[in-house]
Amino acid sequence: MDTDQKHSFIDITDNESRLINDQANCLYTKLLSFQINDTDIDDFGKYYFTNHHSGNRLFFSIKSSADIIYNAIKKTNKLIKDITLIDYGAGLGTLFLLAGSVGFKKVYFNDYFSQWAAYAKIVCSKLDISITDYIVGDIDAVINYGKANDIHFDILATRNVVEHIYKLRNFYSKLYQADITSVCYATTTANYYNIAMRLKHYWHHYQVEKKYYKKQRADYIKELVPSINDENLHQLVKLTRGRAFADFTLAVNCYFKKEPIPEVEFLGTNTCDCKTGVWAENLITGKNYTDIIQTAGFTFEYTAGFCDTHYKYSIVNFIARILNRLIKISGKKGYWFAPFVNIIAVKNNG
Repeated sequence: MDTDQKHSFIDITDNESRLINDQANCLYTKLLSFQINDTDIDDFGKYYFTNHHSGNRLFFSIKSSADIIYNAIKKTNKLIKDITLIDYGAGLGTLFLLAGSVGFKKVYFNDYFSQWAAYAKIVCSKLDISITDYIVGDIDAVINYGKANDIHFDILATRNVVEHIYKLRNFYSKLYQADITSVCYATTTANYYNIAMRLKHYWHHYQVEKKYYKKQRADYIKELVPSINDENLHQLVKLTRGRAFADFTLAVNCYFKKEPIPEVEFLGTNTCDCKTGVWAENLITGKNYTDIIQTAGFTFEYTAGFCDTHYKYSIVNFIARILNRLIKISGKKGYWFAPFVNIIAVKNNG
């Protein structure tokens, strides 16, 4: 592949888009030659980065990050040099890497797990990309950090994370009430309207429930109630799906007290890690998001994403281009054909 060729990651319409596209090209070139196997990152981190953001996925990953950054900037009505951005639930993606390259005032990395922050520090060091700080934890950790350090995150950006957040309603309510961000720009492949994506997520939920979380809940219930019989265990495993933290133990206690067990909002086929709440995968509608985000106090937009046109096989790219045309001509209803959607929450302080 010609690393000197200039690629179009976003349409060039103004100075900001030109800058972002230039830096996206620089990052693309760096990552094409980046040898993750030569780093101290463990096998899991190497596997994740290679399969989700490197190799054949690299162009689309950077394109998606460029799109998020540019559109989020436009929502702030501020210059890049005056904007502070945090990549929430960053993992080992390209969003924080590109953000750290375009000239923001400050860029923060966040993830629930400390191991991802350790990976990110190694990658940033190798690529000579400066990140202001690394924040480990959930939205409470981010809010506490912001308040303790008098930081206002003009943009909280996140890619393929919002669907994994345990109790989305609490997330947006806390974010609004804390008043630490102006624009929350999220994307998710958990697009309820695209039938193919919906079925893909149904299948994924079935697989992880069967392989991991059903057994995890059974083991945890037996820790809480060592003398439990098989019938009660079987019932509680079903009743605790999609629950974590105090919600999990509350369900167990209510069951034995024969009290009503509170429902899990938007449960559907969802499941999660019962001890950490992570890897929930909310597959919900635009109307659900409207209710959650507007009730929190934000203004809200729900827009269509786009298809990757850089797959290995030309026939797949041909179909993707057709779908992108359908998305474009469908306007606000383009999410019926899109592989992901944009969930945009804006706090108007005027």
